[in-house]
Amino acid sequence: AIGGLVGVALENAALRERMAAQQDRLRALASGLLQAREEEARRIAHELHDEAGQLLASVHIALDNLVEQAPDRANTVRDLHGLLDRVEAQLRRLSRELRPTVLDDLGLSPALEWLGQGVAQRTGLDITVDAPIGRFPSTIETALYRVIQEALTNATRHAHAGKVEIIVREEPPIVRAIVRDDGRGFDVEPALARRGDRGLGLISMRERIEALGGRFVIESAQGKGTQVLFMVPLDEKT
Repeated sequence: AIGGLVGVALENAALRERMAAQQDRLRALASGLLQAREEEARRIAHELHDEAGQLLASVHIALDNLVEQAPDRANTVRDLHGLLDRVEAQLRRLSRELRPTVLDDLGLSPALEWLGQGVAQRTGLDITVDAPIGRFPSTIETALYRVIQEALTNATRHAHAGKVEIIVREEPPIVRAIVRDDGRGFDVEPALARRGDRGLGLISMRERIEALGGRFVIESAQGKGTQVLFMVPLDEKT
């Protein structure tokens, strides 16, 4: 009987080791996929900013030449210049949202300030950012930025919130972040089970954090707002 119990214990230990190894492999795969996605976003952002910008500049020049040939169409051409300026502004915004250069150049805290200001201007939300932090490894900064970006998107599209707080703290050996809104809230489990925009967004947020060995928690209820809490280990290997 004792031998049987020992055998079962050894089998359980081996099973746990295999499960842990499988989780490590899945985490590495998820991390690689997310990194590939960010590289693709960086490439598209570069093309939007540089190549599309050069094409629009060529159109501006062509319009100026057209005015020289047909001065009576100057007013129409001026209106077209205005439309092109609006297109350029939208392309710059999309480029920055795909992969903000401030995140790579200055770090997470300035990037969150820029993100909050941009969302506040477009939506009227009262957004405060409290992130007195330094630089982290690129993978951590990217993951935190994307999760906070998605949380702001949810607050804008679904929560009908008036105020959003973003808090980031470095608490070695982890970095902790909170996104809290005063919106109408929701039932978490049914939302995670759905495959709509919100459900997929929440799952993507959780996967980003868990791919770095972190922990992701959503606290919400109907009429009581939403709090997204997540923490990631500050491990040099990440």
